[in-house]
Amino acid sequence: MIIFIAVLLITAFIIERISLATALDGIEYKYAPSEIIVEPDEQFEVITTLTNTSRRFVPFINLDESLPDHALVHTEGADIRTDYQGKVRHLSTLYMMPRSMLTRAVTISLPKRGLYLLTGAELRGGDFIGLNENSRNYPINAEIVVYPQMSEAPEVLDVLGGFLGDASVRRFIMEDPVLTVGSREYTGREPMKTISWPHSVRMGKLMVKQFDYTLEPTASVLLDVEADDGIVGYQETLEECFSIARTVCQELETRGIKYDFLTNAHTTGALSSWSYMGEGLGHRHLLTILEGLGRASYWHTEPFYKTIEKAVALQDGYKSVIIITPEITPESRLLIDRLQAHTGGIVTAIPAKR
Repeated sequence: MIIFIAVLLITAFIIERISLATALDGIEYKYAPSEIIVEPDEQFEVITTLTNTSRRFVPFINLDESLPDHALVHTEGADIRTDYQGKVRHLSTLYMMPRSMLTRAVTISLPKRGLYLLTGAELRGGDFIGLNENSRNYPINAEIVVYPQMSEAPEVLDVLGGFLGDASVRRFIMEDPVLTVGSREYTGREPMKTISWPHSVRMGKLMVKQFDYTLEPTASVLLDVEADDGIVGYQETLEECFSIARTVCQELETRGIKYDFLTNAHTTGALSSWSYMGEGLGHRHLLTILEGLGRASYWHTEPFYKTIEKAVALQDGYKSVIIITPEITPESRLLIDRLQAHTGGIVTAIPAKR
């Protein structure tokens, strides 16, 4: 009898060790957000897919999944744990039948602009007795970008309304929306002010300027984020800069005005080298800029004067410029005036601190 009990215990011990070692064998795990670019407070899903590829019944799996920091969970009954640092985890326990797949989703939202990460999960499978667990980590690095809010500051809306209204677009984007493309001989019917005296002297007869009246209005958007990080509230000021930049770009899109985008903002993740977007218009152009604004950190890649130098080099003599900056100081005013001197358009600055 004693020998039988001993053999039974040894057999049970061996089975228990084997079941513990193979508790998660055949279990495949996937974890991804339904959206990778969202608005603040927009609800989306984080989707979990578990597959049991084995022929055995798995009685116990415990999931400990990461959610983005400071995520708000909207799924009722979800076991959510949040630590003092704002890190959020979703805990759950389940079982799986042989050759089965389980898909589920938890609905969340993110309250603020920024780059958020799903870092992965830990799965724990139990032995056949249910006394011990074996764990396995599934690290991932899925990014979720949250756009900045649109600015609702009355001063910003006033500036845009004044400069981008139907009656003032031509004055703002281009004081004289024509381009001199050449010259031709004076016929006597042209206004005297169109006579090109240098061409006339060179040709030995009166010549008049020939214009192209089909030139499309264009603009440049320049986002400056150089700010003193020792000043209380500087992060809130930069957040307003990002919101203003979004508002300006979307208004240009609404008006059908082509624009390029230049910034000294540092971004993290996939757009780490993002600093200049060439002239364009349309949904894809805007989304690329908005993604960069969502990824932007509170650091600047270069001082404001360097960004102004780049803006001067990019000017073709006709573009007007909208500058978004934390505040207008005497030093920055000189830089803005310098840019004004190198463009045929109007340069206007919208400070976040007013």
